Amino acid sequence: MRESEMNKVNNNNNGKIIELRVNGASLCYLNTKSAISIDYLFFLKSVVETLSLDRTSLEHEANLVGKTINHNHAAFAAIKDPKAL
Repeated sequence: MRESEMNKVNNNNNGKIIELRVNGASLCYLNTKSAISIDYLFFLKSVVETLSLDRTSLEHEANLVGKTINHNHAAFAAIKDPKAL
């Protein structure tokens, strides 16, 4: 086996397209056939940013378990609601 053949990586990935839509509008998509790690990271970043836009729903969900996302501690997403302590 020649050296060039040993180092060759075969990608038999048929690929998928993962798309995030909100109200029918495409916000971002990822083609897994040609994606590299940075593509996955930016796709995840877009998904997280989009989900974070609805702070009312996120706060409601946190309140259901006695937590809040409305606080001054940037290192934490949700903390125990200080009003309930």
